[in-house]
Amino acid sequence: MKFAKTIVMTAITSSALIMSGCANTGYTSGLSNTTKGAAAGAAAGALIKSGGDSKDIARGALGGAAIGGAGAYILNNSR
Repeated sequence: MKFAKTIVMTAITSSALIMSGCANTGYTSGLSNTTKGAAAGAAAGALIKSGGDSKDIARGALGGAAIGGAGAYILNNSR
């Protein structure tokens, strides 16, 4: 049951991040690196915290999204 919650929370968070990335930059042919990093971070954070309750999973996903998005943004702008 907890694994199912993890999958659902990951899907919801990733979808929200992808949609917000497209809404902020206008329509582009692909996703920005920041959006990809945030989605990957959200998935990783949710999986790391999958042993806890749904609040822990959500916190892990949010933290992972913040770290992943920030890291991808910094790498993208430092090139």
